[in-house]
Amino acid sequence: MKTSAPSQEALAALEGKYAEIAALRRARDRGEPLPARAVFKALAERFPGALHELDTLPLDVVDARLAALRAARAGGAIEPWMAWMASYHALLRAGLHLRIRTTKDRARGHERASELAADASAHAGITIDVTFVHAALRPPKGRLVGVVYTRLEALFDEPAASIRATLFPRLRDRSAPETSGDDEA
Repeated sequence: MKTSAPSQEALAALEGKYAEIAALRRARDRGEPLPARAVFKALAERFPGALHELDTLPLDVVDARLAALRAARAGGAIEPWMAWMASYHALLRAGLHLRIRTTKDRARGHERASELAADASAHAGITIDVTFVHAALRPPKGRLVGVVYTRLEALFDEPAASIRATLFPRLRDRSAPETSGDDEA
């Protein structure tokens, strides 16, 4: 099942996220003091996973994503990663909301899956079904992000590994020559 392109609102939100990440990275690179913890908390609440991007994405990738989002909002191409990233944040936000709402009694959460799905959908701005609720309450290996990638794979008919590699490319030693193929040992 393929989903549609992200809305202009979602593109604007992603543009704002990357502008904020770029500003934070540049300030850090200039040696400026770290902002208040609340700045990072707010970013992570709006965009779960964004702190990972802040810490690991090369600044040129952040800048390229920001430029691509600005172009898309001006009528240019909407690239697949934009829909993937918007959905990634929404699904992770929904999953975290579910986990918080059921902290004291996960078993009861399974009984209330329909109610929780509606609540998580409203909270995250994405349609959540009971299958996602059950998976989020008992994620494989205890990792909610695995549930998110499984759902992204189903939504976009793209392998989860490809989505993950596109959204969160591994940092490579910039001094080492580029290699082809998989760099996993």
